[in-house]
Formats: sequence, C-alpha cells, structure tokens
Amino acid sequence: MTKSSAPDELVRAVEVVGRGGRALSDDIAHEIAADRLAGHRSPIDDLGPRETEILRMLASGMAAEEIAGALCLSPKTVQNYHYQIKAKLEAKTDAHLVWMAVGSGLVSFS
Repeated sequence: MTKSSAPDELVRAVEVVGRGGRALSDDIAHEIAADRLAGHRSPIDDLGPRETEILRMLASGMAAEEIAGALCLSPKTVQNYHYQIKAKLEAKTDAHLVWMAVGSGLVSFS
C-alpha cells in the first residue's frame, strides 16, 4: 500500500492481511507490470542462488528462524544473508526488499 492508496483499498488490504493473505496496491502492481513490459532487468538477477532463495523466503513472510530451520543454517547466518541482500540491492527497508521481489517475479501475492 502507498500513501496515495484509497481508504477503501486500505481497508480491503487490512481485511485480507487479517485473514492471513497478502495485499498489493493497484498502483504498485501497475508500476511493476510496466517495468516488466519495458524489459527492465531486475537487480535481483545479480544475487547468488542462496541469496535469491533467502530473499524469496523473507519476502514470503518467513522469519529468520524459520528460514534457518528450513535451510539447515544458523539464524545468524540467515541474518547475515539478509543484511548482504539489502546492501547489494541498496534496499533501505524490508518493505523495499519485498517490493523488489514482487517486481522481479520472485514472489507473487495473488
């Protein structure tokens, strides 16, 4: 959701998230689609396989401890990957990471 999202869209998003779903505002979805159609290369393409896997799991809502258990890594290792991914992608927040993951098609919220 963005600051420009309509109030009714925000209410629907809260309801969807409250039921365990995921919400993506229309304006962000349109921007992502426009980037894809224009053939823009995603910065995510520069990540290694393990970094991509961890980003996908983070963007899907998994906690570092869950990812660590699933990949047989220590939580600290997952946190280090998380930090490295943010640095490589120049993402300031986790929300920005999720936005990038959705934009690249790494995760979907449909």
